[in-house]
Amino acid sequence: MLILPPFEPALWERRAAGHAPALENGDMHLWWWAEDAQPPQARRARIDRLLRATLAAYLDVPASELAFGREDRGRPFLRHADAPDFNLTDTRGGTLVAVCRGGRVGVDIERHDRRLPMRALARRWFAPSEADALDALPEDEARLAFLCLWTAKEASCKATGTGIFDQRLQAWQFDPGSVRPLPRALPPEAGAAAEWRFLRVAPSPAHTVVVACRGAVARTAYIAVG
Repeated sequence: MLILPPFEPALWERRAAGHAPALENGDMHLWWWAEDAQPPQARRARIDRLLRATLAAYLDVPASELAFGREDRGRPFLRHADAPDFNLTDTRGGTLVAVCRGGRVGVDIERHDRRLPMRALARRWFAPSEADALDALPEDEARLAFLCLWTAKEASCKATGTGIFDQRLQAWQFDPGSVRPLPRALPPEAGAAAEWRFLRVAPSPAHTVVVACRGAVARTAYIAVG
């Protein structure tokens, strides 16, 4: 039976925004911003503010002066010399920003309590073998397996920068029986499986996150803003 990793408060170091630790080659920093009370229409402004606050600390540039670009399929990057790679994921309850040096990173977050038409979505977006595996499971186990597969696939697509369309979610295939992302098949643009590192972590008792990184990750720091 699948069991998601528990939330471990001691894993997360409390830091004020704008106070980033040194980021060396091979380092990964995961920044967790718990959601504060706000109207829904303020969400986009909040995400922009916290992303700028996180990244500015690595570049010694005022947050308002950060310059962003986008790749052909929309993946954002920083237009600054020696800028780290980054990715962001957001849902009800909080936002996680991953920052790394020496690789390309993608992250995806979901709430444990999210209810979706998982079997229909799996038939549409997953490989047939993965959808078959979900169909063979009882409802609660299938829901958890779907959650594990979806977060792994979306984080991987965000790392490569392809997005989830053009059958990219289907091309990324993972072991449906594992909480830890174990790739079984990769799309051509991903290169070799040996180049990738995957991590599943709980930034809160209500959330699960997958981090997918193409490149060596020597050290990971877990940072809770506050």
